Amino acid sequence: MSRLAVGVALLAASLLAASPAAGATLRSEFYGIVQTATLDTQDVQGMQAAGVHTNRFILNWVWVEPTQNHFDWGSSDKFIGELASRGIRSVPSIWGNPDWVAGGAATPPTGGTKAQQQWKTLVKALVTRYGPGGDYWTTKYHQQFGASATPLPITAWQIWNEPNVKKYFTPYPSPGQYARLLQISAPAIKSIDPNAQVVLAGMPGFGDVTAWDFLNHLYGIGGIKAFFDGAALHPYAKDITQYKQEIQKVRKVINGHGDAATPLWISELAWGSAPPDRFGINKGPAGQAQMLRRAFKMVLSNRTAWNIQHLFWYHWRDPKRSRASCSFCGSAGLLSFNRTAKPALNAFKSFTAEKIAPNVTITAGPAQGSTISDPTPTFRFTSSEAGSSFLCKFDAKAFAACSAPLTPKAALADGAHTFSVRAIDVAGNASVIVSRSFTVKTH
Repeated sequence: MSRLAVGVALLAASLLAASPAAGATLRSEFYGIVQTATLDTQDVQGMQAAGVHTNRFILNWVWVEPTQNHFDWGSSDKFIGELASRGIRSVPSIWGNPDWVAGGAATPPTGGTKAQQQWKTLVKALVTRYGPGGDYWTTKYHQQFGASATPLPITAWQIWNEPNVKKYFTPYPSPGQYARLLQISAPAIKSIDPNAQVVLAGMPGFGDVTAWDFLNHLYGIGGIKAFFDGAALHPYAKDITQYKQEIQKVRKVINGHGDAATPLWISELAWGSAPPDRFGINKGPAGQAQMLRRAFKMVLSNRTAWNIQHLFWYHWRDPKRSRASCSFCGSAGLLSFNRTAKPALNAFKSFTAEKIAPNVTITAGPAQGSTISDPTPTFRFTSSEAGSSFLCKFDAKAFAACSAPLTPKAALADGAHTFSVRAIDVAGNASVIVSRSFTVKTH
């Protein structure tokens, strides 16, 4: 499948899984949180209440394979299973060598046949356990969380984390070495789940190598497009202007390589609530909330142009101790460590948990009750809410993901027809179905 087909199929599957009744709330996985296994039951419950349906986390290799050829799934089962039991799908970013693999933790396992085979064994084991129909979902999950618990298998896998930063990709960021990692990862993942989405590692715009330069060189490696289905960015910025520019620069590289159908993930985004500092990413509590609102609104307004598939906030709750390696990491949470809600939590929930359905309007196409001679009429439609997706159908066919302008794939036969469309906002609220009936008469 092409990347565009994969993206549309994933969207349609998530939207059509729910009842198409007017005013329904469908499952949306657009908004997410980034947080590791430090989440506890109370955190997961809070995330569920806030309308979070995805959680991205760094899946450190040693966490599931502490010694070579010995997998210990206890901690990952509990973490991934508890999230799923609360309606939250896990999105792992697989990273880090254990000490029994050549090189340090941040050294990509591409240095020889042995390391590459060890990595392929890891990713195959992960997909076999947590992918669709995986061992965990068919056995232990229901033992842990009850027979009625709904499985949420992992359907997307990020390969590594921030490879344009030497702290995470040693000895120095290398598009060539990262390409090799993709070349051994994607076939291994898709040998178990052919429909899995393989996503590039998220990169901060201004790493040791800028995200757009790294990505441009990656695209320059012959055939590399075949080894990933999505790109990712961590557009940390001092202000909204810089944030927008980072996204635009990455999207320009993707489009410039003839890859506009490839979706872009904002797989980390944050500002800290600590007092403003020289780095500009700490904004104080009120400033943090303001930046979240402005950043989210900008993504929604440009979602189609930028082809944004996911937006993840880093993170849910502050750590107990601030991390010296990141100026804002200790205060980027929506809650303080003691679970005191910050203004940013309400700002976040105003997007993720809102319940107002959008309105959809057909703006062009055959008029209601008209007779036309064109068997392939074009319809245009719009939603009252920025960032909405659409489901369309002609006549008695099933609804499917669509975008405007829309022309039927095959010529319509002479006779009466009906075009129907509904809008789905990013929180999953569905509009009422709007239809136009018309007659085609070509003879």
